Amino acid sequence: MFTFFKSKPPIDTDAKQWLFLQFNRLFDHLGTAHFNNEAVLVLPTPAFFPANENNAEQMAITTLEQVKIYCGMHQWPINISLAADRKPLPQLTFNNQFHGTDTIVTNDFSDNNRIDIKLDLKKFPKADTLVATLVQQLSAVLLAYTKIKPSQQDYIAVTELLGTFLGFGVMLANTSYQFRGGCGSCYQSGANRQTGLSEEEMIYSLAIFCQLKGIKNSIVLPHLKGYLKSVYKQSVKDMIKNGDDFSRLQARL
Repeated sequence: MFTFFKSKPPIDTDAKQWLFLQFNRLFDHLGTAHFNNEAVLVLPTPAFFPANENNAEQMAITTLEQVKIYCGMHQWPINISLAADRKPLPQLTFNNQFHGTDTIVTNDFSDNNRIDIKLDLKKFPKADTLVATLVQQLSAVLLAYTKIKPSQQDYIAVTELLGTFLGFGVMLANTSYQFRGGCGSCYQSGANRQTGLSEEEMIYSLAIFCQLKGIKNSIVLPHLKGYLKSVYKQSVKDMIKNGDDFSRLQARL
């Protein structure tokens, strides 16, 4: 049989199995309530981020509060910090869940008992990179209070996957790689964020989220970078064609 035109899977089998394994672990430790009832696909549009502040610091603060809401972490005592020092995480207690509308977070909410999200605002010339970085930092905070303990090698990748699980897959995929400029005067050191997943792996994890949530391609594709659109469509087709892992994951919802 001729196979000249047989399409190549967007990622290899090992990478796919790892992504499904991590989604299962997130459901094990975080439950399905927020994912089923509250998680949405967050898009880079004014409908999701309507703020128009006058300075970068206030924009970062406002954006953090919006991101916390979409992550189901609006009750968490988290601040933007521009200071160089990083404080240890405070002791927090929770009811039976870590995120979602019904989450109850308990501490004394003093200035010394809050979580600092450290940012250098000069490194975020683009709003989507700021959002993606905030999502990764919130994901890291959330992981720290759970029993999910990724290896050092997988740590950044797991924060990205958790960000996708919380609804930010489009913005994370679009910021997996950004050209930073080639000459000294136009080079922007903060145009890229820290990444652990390849662009193709980010897109596949986004496809898992969207297929679990029943989100159509027509909602996703207009907001992806041009060269990522075909990767997304291939990922959805691959998931449908080789659907055992997906079907087992879907059965948990």
